[in-house]
Amino acid sequence: MTIRKTPLYAAHAEAGARFVDFHGWEMPVQYEGILDETRRVRNHGGLFDLCHMGRLVISGPDREALVERVFSGNLAKLRHGRAKYGFLLNADGYPIDDVLVYRDHEVIHIVINATGRDGDGPWVQQQCEAAGFNATVEDVSESQAMIALQGRASEHVLQPLCGTDLSAVRYYGFANAPVCGHPALLARTGYTGEDGFELFFDPQHAPAVWDALLESGAALEVRPIGLGARDLLRLEAGMPLYGQEITTEIDPLEADLAFGVDLTKDATVGVSALRARQAAGVARTAISLAQVGGRVPRTGCPVLRDGQRVGIVTSGGVSPTVGKNIARALVTREAAAQGGTFDVEIRGHTSPMSVVPHPFYKRAR
Repeated sequence: MTIRKTPLYAAHAEAGARFVDFHGWEMPVQYEGILDETRRVRNHGGLFDLCHMGRLVISGPDREALVERVFSGNLAKLRHGRAKYGFLLNADGYPIDDVLVYRDHEVIHIVINATGRDGDGPWVQQQCEAAGFNATVEDVSESQAMIALQGRASEHVLQPLCGTDLSAVRYYGFANAPVCGHPALLARTGYTGEDGFELFFDPQHAPAVWDALLESGAALEVRPIGLGARDLLRLEAGMPLYGQEITTEIDPLEADLAFGVDLTKDATVGVSALRARQAAGVARTAISLAQVGGRVPRTGCPVLRDGQRVGIVTSGGVSPTVGKNIARALVTREAAAQGGTFDVEIRGHTSPMSVVPHPFYKRAR
């Protein structure tokens, strides 16, 4: 398989990025180091290349009916100009992907994961055809760049380059406005737990916009940030990663993500299956664990209680923000109810980790 590159590959290489193969894309994993980049975003700001992610645009008279059918959240309750997190579910109620849906006046935007670029669009199209909706599903992943600016400096960095008053754009709101003179959709969303913006625009302008944002943010110590810090930032902020916290074998109820599902919906694919599981009682639940020092927990590490395996680590790492090793884990409800301390098996050794409140980090508003 030929590895793909985003329109910003040359900019990453020039900045000294270390690259990795991320689901078929050659992406920057770090520049100055994962922990330093995490601190930079928390204390100042950082710029992320998200062009590898997928983007769908739904249009036509039945666009909202189609999105209600495929999206676990309630679109009708979402105001125009607002975004909502949720899932595309299979018939059994397990996530095909987790997505952000943006309700615009004439179209609906859906941002999907890089892992879903090949499958999500065709699946939504199949659902459209099966229901006989008059709607168009357009995959704009190749014709639209995506950059994220995250951190407390974000508004100060973007405002001089933007043709709208950013203070009027609320968290999880968006606006259609020029950035660096180019038409763009800018959303006050992100995957770090910090204030920030995600920008969508024509990919031919990606290098120029990238450079302009870095120049605007230079005095505020804003730098490019790799996927390694992005993963750690989202873990600290309690945000799930598809393929780890949620999979086709871990549903949103188990993952403590029920806020992304409207269980009252009857016509949405997979919701009735989730509702039945909730009524029967969910057997597993997600917990947060932390410890000072010791070995670092990683995805797949067994979680033990009294020597017996009761779950598994879904994500783990070293948090420079809270100064501890942290992990998100999926365990039996019985074990979770006991709280206290679990043992995590890490490379043949066990390390005690205590249950802590979720998320690990929450910014002051």
